[in-house]
Amino acid sequence: MDSMTSGRTARHRGFKDHALVVAVCLVTTAVTNVARAQTPGANVFNPDISVIGNALGIAGHNVVDSQPALQLKEAELGLQAIVDPYARADFFLTFGSTTGSVGVEEGYITFLNLPADLVVKVGKLKGAFGKLNTEHLHVRLFADVPLNMTNLLGGEDGIDDAGISVSRLIPAPAGIFLEATAQLFEGTSDNLFQAHSRNDVEPLFHLKGYGDLSEDSNLEVGGSWTRANNLLGPGFRTSLTGIDATFRWKPLRRGLYRSLLVRGEWTLSERETPTGMVRADGYYVLVQYQLGRRWFAGYRHDESDHADDASLRDRGNSLVLTFWPSEFSQIRAQARRNAYDLITGKSTATELLVQLQFSIGAHGAHPF
Repeated sequence: MDSMTSGRTARHRGFKDHALVVAVCLVTTAVTNVARAQTPGANVFNPDISVIGNALGIAGHNVVDSQPALQLKEAELGLQAIVDPYARADFFLTFGSTTGSVGVEEGYITFLNLPADLVVKVGKLKGAFGKLNTEHLHVRLFADVPLNMTNLLGGEDGIDDAGISVSRLIPAPAGIFLEATAQLFEGTSDNLFQAHSRNDVEPLFHLKGYGDLSEDSNLEVGGSWTRANNLLGPGFRTSLTGIDATFRWKPLRRGLYRSLLVRGEWTLSERETPTGMVRADGYYVLVQYQLGRRWFAGYRHDESDHADDASLRDRGNSLVLTFWPSEFSQIRAQARRNAYDLITGKSTATELLVQLQFSIGAHGAHPF
């Protein structure tokens, strides 16, 4: 009898101990949840941070555009956060392979809740000139830049300056999206514009329209214009006019595996010189088709006059194959052949470009 009683007592004590442990766990969990609800998260005041690496290898011979065989083309550090209920801030810092090659690609604050449905950006911005000029290096669909951007917009960075941007949606018929953008820059962009005084500012205007052609396709068309002092000195200006168009096809049922993008941009440069006006133009056309869920193939043709001598015209052709191992990385191979028209004669360059891009951290979406 004593043994049975002692067994029941032991089991009772074990049950009480187990119940006590469960009760302590429940109370601890409840207190922790309350504390978390009442205490801001550890990262609430920290911006979203991301890093995107862009490594590039080049094989072949090019006397006009001589680049290293291997390079870290760019590492982009992004810092993005909500400032308050009325604004957000975005900063993108770039680091290159060359020692000391550090810069601010973009750094601006965006005011979202303004009268008349205006959206205002203030800081260092990429000019809203066409499509390619607005894109960061890592979102472009090829490993280089077309000849019209190199010859007429100063290089791969294009118009990139400190200023203010104001944009607004314009009422339009149903199914059509219209957006107008007006920007005012300091007037200095590498290899393109140079401000010599406070009055040498650069206005830029862009109008784009977007509409669905069907449930699977859409079309976007834009026009751009800007004018500023060129590199020849005070009193000499360059005007740039651009037209861009993008057609997209992505079937709803097979959008993960099949898509088509066709894009073209045309640029006209009117450059004042001591001997008169130089009018030069250039364009590129890109066709990209999606072969599978992670494979894309493309072809690009580009031509461009030289901004300082319109009698010289360069031409290029590229085949591009892109593979996405995941949404955080991509591998691209581009075979290009450029025919350069020089004062000393013609020069042809055949090259293979291999690009590896990867990202870590939370990187906000770029404009569509």
